[in-house]
Amino acid sequence: MGFHICITNEKVIDISISNGIYGNVGNSSETRSVIWSKLKDLYAVKPNDIIILYVKHPVSKFYGVFQVTSNPYLCNDDLFRDPLEKYPFRFNFKKILDFPVAVPSFEFYSLIESGKIESSMGLSRDVNSSYRSIRQLFESEYKEVLQLFYKYNPKTVSTDFTRIQGKEVICEKIQAREFKAELLANYLKPTELIFDLIPSSGKYALLEDVLHAYIVYNVLHNKNNLKEKLGLSNFNELLLEAPIFKAMQYRSDILATFKQDNKVYYYSFFELKREKKVGLDEISQLMSYLKSFASNKSLTVNSYEGVYISSHFDKDLIDYLEKRQIVEQENIISLYTYTVNNIGEVMIEKKI
Repeated sequence: MGFHICITNEKVIDISISNGIYGNVGNSSETRSVIWSKLKDLYAVKPNDIIILYVKHPVSKFYGVFQVTSNPYLCNDDLFRDPLEKYPFRFNFKKILDFPVAVPSFEFYSLIESGKIESSMGLSRDVNSSYRSIRQLFESEYKEVLQLFYKYNPKTVSTDFTRIQGKEVICEKIQAREFKAELLANYLKPTELIFDLIPSSGKYALLEDVLHAYIVYNVLHNKNNLKEKLGLSNFNELLLEAPIFKAMQYRSDILATFKQDNKVYYYSFFELKREKKVGLDEISQLMSYLKSFASNKSLTVNSYEGVYISSHFDKDLIDYLEKRQIVEQENIISLYTYTVNNIGEVMIEKKI
């Protein structure tokens, strides 16, 4: 189960809650890169995940708590009745806990300042961006936010409300390779993307975010044997672009955690490159970040790893890592190459 903060606005929050449909803004005039960035975030959501809605202005507040009831999909209809914006990036949800009083945003940011929330340290930046709308939380962080809802609704029995099942949505399903960003306005009926085949340029993904979306979708939905290939068979949490901690200006493209008895015992940090020959400089920087993180968390060696997925790796780098494994008994870096064939299938191979 995943936990997400979904940014929305005061013009559509009531329609969103009454219909049980979340939508993120978007239109065909946006660049292909921006649209695919939104798709990457959207397809990190799956049925049964928990969401909290964040209205960013005029008064920033959090509304909750809801559960996702559908796969993400595209639909460019006029559901939200906003003359200035469309909200095509969607999924359906239902209320699972009732909190009539919303939580003011300063309470959330106080959790960040106190170090109780680390995954969404960039939320204030994301709120003001044109494309970031969905942020993941660790389960422990969600529980901290949940306490805020109880604080502002002390006399409310959060489970005492008339339950309404989430709306069923019937989607046309298309491969991600078939999706045309420039025709976003034409998707007037619910359309779900499937990530078996992806758009490409030459032998590689069309964009880095396409590769990103492919990996996240297939890991979350356990498709194309990707969880096993990447060593994620028993992962518990998956976060996108998670800042590791305040002292480091570093965001992992994907962070996976492995828990035992509700405690995280292993971290996998993923770096993705669409088409780049990765060498010692890049890996040395990643290793420095990992060791700083491990020191900050008091982690033992081999309780964390860095995973690089790219088109090419320097031979000297592979030789260096192989020798490091033998001499120092350290196995904290994994390298994977990938290619995309002419029909959009992705092939991933572990190099070390």
